Amino acid sequence: MPATVADFINAEARPPIPASAAHRPPTTLSPTTICHPVYQLGRGGLERQLLQVIDRLPADQFRHVLVIRGRDEHSMVAPDSFRDNVTVVSEHRGGRDRLWSRRLARIVRRHDVDLIHVRGFSMLIDAVLAGRSAGAVPVAFSFHGFEGAAKRPGRLRRLLHRAAITRCAARWAVSREACQAVARCLGVSPLAFDVLPNGVDLDRYRPTAGRFTIRRRLGLPVERDILLSVGNLKPVKGHRTLLDAIGGMRSVVRELTIVLVGGDYLDGDLQRRADAQLPDFDIRFVGQQEDVLSWYQAADVFVQPSRFEGMSNALLEAMACGLPVVATDVGGNRELVEHGRGGLLVPPGDPVALAGALQYILRDAHCRASLGVAARSRVRRDYGADASAERYGTWYRRLHARSGRSGPLDRRERLA
Repeated sequence: MPATVADFINAEARPPIPASAAHRPPTTLSPTTICHPVYQLGRGGLERQLLQVIDRLPADQFRHVLVIRGRDEHSMVAPDSFRDNVTVVSEHRGGRDRLWSRRLARIVRRHDVDLIHVRGFSMLIDAVLAGRSAGAVPVAFSFHGFEGAAKRPGRLRRLLHRAAITRCAARWAVSREACQAVARCLGVSPLAFDVLPNGVDLDRYRPTAGRFTIRRRLGLPVERDILLSVGNLKPVKGHRTLLDAIGGMRSVVRELTIVLVGGDYLDGDLQRRADAQLPDFDIRFVGQQEDVLSWYQAADVFVQPSRFEGMSNALLEAMACGLPVVATDVGGNRELVEHGRGGLLVPPGDPVALAGALQYILRDAHCRASLGVAARSRVRRDYGADASAERYGTWYRRLHARSGRSGPLDRRERLA
């Protein structure tokens, strides 16, 4: 393990092995064991995608070690609800933990891990150090999006992350736009990243004929149009732009209920803003919901005003439920939404354009219906959960086949 920051930055990554060796099967028939270090198992998109992939990979071929680094009082999953091939290790110690990479390395050795899959930057360096300390265990890095504005990090942090990235055996992002974003952030080529998109459970998230029954159960008006937005209340999600857009939609105010689903990270600021500026509108902040599906199935139109998205789970789920969508032309949104077919794209931070698109869809029931059909068709074609899990399974098997050899796959291996 490097003794100093300079050692870590300057140390050379091991060269990639020939492409033929990448497809050599493991010497053992035992399952591939993957360590997934995460901060918590909350209701965020990253965690939900992780659990979805784990649930769909064959239990006889893969084992999983979930290492929870932070507090997890609000976990969406109880540890005893996992299948037998999943082990949950809680490692919260409070505050900054300078020995975290060493403790992670001990966990990797204890559970005979074949591969570490780290999501995002928060534990990237620790995962790389742990993989080296545990005996050249390969590390895969995946990028799912920014929690805030995509600001370029400081020089030292950028150098450290860039050095850690070069030591990863594989590097993924959830969309082509996410590849571009993380590459700009680090000052590297976007070709360093492969695309592994998110997936959605098409059997669960689907249209329903019982919309009015669901509305009554949720306490929503039966005869009004329902405009839905799902996402935690954070600046990056663009809810202030949405409220400004709603203020320009007074011509449809009497026929519209706006529902915002998501945890409040702004201490009630948006609610106060809505009460003060939009008292004539029926705007409902319903908070975090255990069953988001019902809210999709109760709605008529879905809106996503985000400033950035890697690949939005909420957008995938809404489209799978047959909802026409209005989304900002950012990140993975433009890869999911075919403008004019499954929905409409508008510039981020533009309340006038957002209001215009929403009013266009809300006033035309035939347009809503055709856009909704096209939206579900789009996700069925390319973004099913089973296909997503299989893509991860293929990569995991490939990386297991070259266990013990650190260093990134070369381009021939990645494209094979």
